[in-house]
Amino acid sequence: MRRKLRGLASGRVLLWLLGLSLAAAVGATLYATAAHTVEEEAQQRFDNMNRATQYSISARVKSYSDVVRGLVALFQTSDHVSRLQFRQYVAALDIGKHFPAIEAINFAPNVPHGQRDAFVAAVRADTSLTPEGYPKFAIKPPGTREHYSPLTYLEPMGVLMEKFGVDITANPNIDRAMQLSRDTGQISASGQPVVVKQPVPHIGLGMRLPVYRRGMPVHDVSSRRAAFLGSVGIGFSVAKLIQGAIDEMADRDVHMILYADASVDPEKRSLIIEKDDRLLFNDNGSIDKPAALPGDHSDYFISVLPIDFNGSLWKAQFYARKDAMIEGLDRWFPLIAMVTGFAGTLLIYGYSFTMYSQRRNAVEQRRLLDSVLDNVDAHVYMKDQGRRYVYVNAKMAEVIGSPVEEIIGKLDIEVMNHRDADEAWHEDRAVLADGQKRSGEASYTDRHGVVHHLWTVKAPVRLDKDVSVVIALSTDVTELHMLKEQARAANQAKSDFLSNMSHEIRTPMNSVIGMAHLALKGATNPKQKDYLQKIYHSGQHLLGIINDILDFSKIEAGKLDLEVLDFALESLLSNISSQLGDAASRKGLELVFEIWPGLSHQLRGDPLRLEQVLLNFTSNAIKFSENNKIYIRARPVEDRDNYTVVRFEVQDNGIGMTPAQVSSLFQSFQQGDTSTTRKYGGTGLGLVISKQLAELMGGTVGVESAPGHGSTFWFTAKLQKGTHLLQATDSNALQPDMLAPIHGASILLVEDNIFSQQVGQELLEDAGATVVVANNGKEAIDLLLKEHFDCVLMDVQMPVMDGYEATRLIRAHPKLAGTLIIAMTANAGREDQARCLSAGMDEFVTKPIAPNLLFSVLSKWMSQRAAEGRPPAVRSTTATGLQPAAPVLTLVPAPEPQHEAGPAAEAELFDLRALAQTFGNKPEKMRKYANMFIDSAQDGLREVQAALDAGDLVRLSELGHRIKSSARAVGAMSFADLCLALEKLTPADGVERAAAIVGQMQPLLDRLREHIAQEMNANIPG
Repeated sequence: MRRKLRGLASGRVLLWLLGLSLAAAVGATLYATAAHTVEEEAQQRFDNMNRATQYSISARVKSYSDVVRGLVALFQTSDHVSRLQFRQYVAALDIGKHFPAIEAINFAPNVPHGQRDAFVAAVRADTSLTPEGYPKFAIKPPGTREHYSPLTYLEPMGVLMEKFGVDITANPNIDRAMQLSRDTGQISASGQPVVVKQPVPHIGLGMRLPVYRRGMPVHDVSSRRAAFLGSVGIGFSVAKLIQGAIDEMADRDVHMILYADASVDPEKRSLIIEKDDRLLFNDNGSIDKPAALPGDHSDYFISVLPIDFNGSLWKAQFYARKDAMIEGLDRWFPLIAMVTGFAGTLLIYGYSFTMYSQRRNAVEQRRLLDSVLDNVDAHVYMKDQGRRYVYVNAKMAEVIGSPVEEIIGKLDIEVMNHRDADEAWHEDRAVLADGQKRSGEASYTDRHGVVHHLWTVKAPVRLDKDVSVVIALSTDVTELHMLKEQARAANQAKSDFLSNMSHEIRTPMNSVIGMAHLALKGATNPKQKDYLQKIYHSGQHLLGIINDILDFSKIEAGKLDLEVLDFALESLLSNISSQLGDAASRKGLELVFEIWPGLSHQLRGDPLRLEQVLLNFTSNAIKFSENNKIYIRARPVEDRDNYTVVRFEVQDNGIGMTPAQVSSLFQSFQQGDTSTTRKYGGTGLGLVISKQLAELMGGTVGVESAPGHGSTFWFTAKLQKGTHLLQATDSNALQPDMLAPIHGASILLVEDNIFSQQVGQELLEDAGATVVVANNGKEAIDLLLKEHFDCVLMDVQMPVMDGYEATRLIRAHPKLAGTLIIAMTANAGREDQARCLSAGMDEFVTKPIAPNLLFSVLSKWMSQRAAEGRPPAVRSTTATGLQPAAPVLTLVPAPEPQHEAGPAAEAELFDLRALAQTFGNKPEKMRKYANMFIDSAQDGLREVQAALDAGDLVRLSELGHRIKSSARAVGAMSFADLCLALEKLTPADGVERAAAIVGQMQPLLDRLREHIAQEMNANIPG
């Protein structure tokens, strides 16, 4: 018996040793993997810092080279640049602020030996800076030479007086370098470091550039020599130049040593630090070559990066201790991984070992189970159908606050407060009732006031086929909860970065595309035109990718909001046809649109986002099809009283996809064909964005496909039903009987704002009218006396003659009295309406003008005039109580803001809905007029500033009114509020109040310009 027990004990020891070995192996593996990951991240951090510093130094070298080129440009402004002009130019550079490393700026003329005496006499007699001149000036060192290059102009002169007159070409090496610079016209950069003792020992270098006489040719060596006038140069401290770049590094643990390559032959240059390389800078301040790095080289990150110094090679050696580049939790991450792996493996192994042991002995099983559950980091209990505790572990007993033996057998309400007990029993009873396992997260506050998050799993325990007890196990996931929040914050930061970078990239991309477009207009060379076309189309493709990234990042960050607008389903499909019809025709494809019976054609939702998904699906269908038809369908799948679930489908007969390819779709950065030789490109973002947009609209997406049999991509969207009669978004979709009276009509548009003139003119001409523009009431009366107009659209506040006065004069004139006059104003109060009608106007509409409303008003009045067949009776401009002959159709605007300039930021910066309403949801017009408004407002601000400088408050009020209507038309509400505050200025407010308002306008317009550019690219197709 004893031998058997010893055998069992020995077997258990061996099993535990095996478990410990396994846990140790897992922990060691995780430690090595984590340590390697941490070191790779530290290496990446080190490399990024080095690249940033390398770029900063190169940029500074270029800026200092540009100073030398600027000096050459100075000498091209005049046949003789005086010493005074030279000093004034150098003073304007403000080198102490902008170029702190520069220690000297000079000019050395080329003086042939025969002109030496005359040159010396001229310098001595130069009194442009000092009345006594320079009587002691002489060329140094003395001696006769073929030519001289004495330092004649020196700044700062006081510090560099000892260099005055030094012939820099007396040194044969410098003479040869200057001759080469003279013959090539290139910068002569001193590759030989000079140790400067004052004020602190450091290394100095110089750059020189030849100066040629104005107007003389410099096409070859001989012409350059004939035109050679002298040279300009700078001397600078390498330490100061480099230190400025190093100071930008956030981490001071990265050190740098700078060398100049000693190789004369460029082909023999390398990035290896050699013993002949000359030290230029050491961030420890020493000018002596550094000793070897202390300790083992494997303890350091070391890299050498090249820097171009005007044709010479600088080698920037960066080094840092590896442990210094590891930050925060990364220092402990390998140890945590090892402990977690060891403990987790050991726990799993121990649990398995315990279960194995329990099968052999029921009593030992319960004992071991108690031991494990009492020591596991979880709260465990079992409860019967009468709410009595059957089992609790030590952790659970600790939470309840009583010993285990005092809890077993008691009701939960006897050992816990009633509210907590009832909440727990509500969940326990549900598990006992349906026999289903449940899990969820909850939290509690311990007696120390610390909040703990628990993940609880509750499961039924079946005895004799009936559920008799419920077991609950709660794991403390407080740390996991914190890590989850950290991960969410990191993901948010990533999304924000991606969004910002997309915007930053889009700005230069728009310039690239725009400049390529302009260059194409003037390109005549076929090869150049081919290059420009490739640049333009590649830029368009890249801009599309960037737009996809922006949408993806905005959706991930939760910043994409859907609009809720009335729209016509036919208009939505018409937009798809207009945008992709040409592309389909070029490939011999036909787009077929089908709207199923029973689907309401008037819906409410976000038409731009619906269009975006359909454009993506349809453009993919065109891309992967070679012939036949593409079907775009819309059909209802669920119809309720106030909403409809619509299924949109795009079916093609293209190449189709395999089940494996289908399974990878609708995932970020995934494509059906991921090989490098694939025929069809793309980022893989279009479908995932479509999926996320569909889900935002309460629907889902899917695809049905087979290789060689085409594909059907579909998505659903939950759309509300229209609440009122929808006006069409373009003239083609308007009712024919509404546009008929307008078509061919002659309309006089009286408006002083150039932006509003063009908006009104294009809207009316799109409806088929002929439009003439007058800038004020006087011009309008002159035009009315010369020719006939069917209608006058009259702005009320204009310079020279406003709309009220113009209307009164028209009504008083026998020939013009019957003219149809419709008022347009941004002031939408009842008093404004009454004032317009009392002045004799027939109708009143508010700005910003909604196109459909304007067409409706024009159609009503023109139809009425046509039916009467004669002009109406003259209306009184002074009598009160008169009402218009027909009901006045007035657009009720949002209430005027009560605040003025102070809280302008509280208003909405940019209301895309207002822009869409003004321009009928037409993307091309929305984009055009939003950008036009920015230019118009910038011009208006110049007039505002001029009026402010003149102290003209009346003019400021007029300008505020004029700009306000344009701002509201495009949805720039906060900017419109500032204009309103400017309009309401009175002489009592004073110039100071006006200046305070104007001071806010330019910064707000700059913000608006950036915001509109982002909204245009993110939310408006095209």
